[in-house]
Amino acid sequence: MAKASQPIESFYHKVYETMEALHQEAENVKGSLDQETPADLEKIERTEFALQLSKDILENFVDSGKSMTINYDHRSVTIEVSK
Repeated sequence: MAKASQPIESFYHKVYETMEALHQEAENVKGSLDQETPADLEKIERTEFALQLSKDILENFVDSGKSMTINYDHRSVTIEVSK
């Protein structure tokens, strides 16, 4: 894949770094929960998963007509890009 122009590269890195910071913050919030209620735990785990998946999608390009499966501990996500 060709390298994007500088403004696009800068924006890409800004988005990625923002998601990385939010992912770290979600991990910190999860670690600091005094009482882990099921609702709190489910919500923070869903948030962590969404942020991790977003970062993984940014890192891995999928060509038209191809698919990609990203595996996690208890989940997997398949992305299919039609032609």
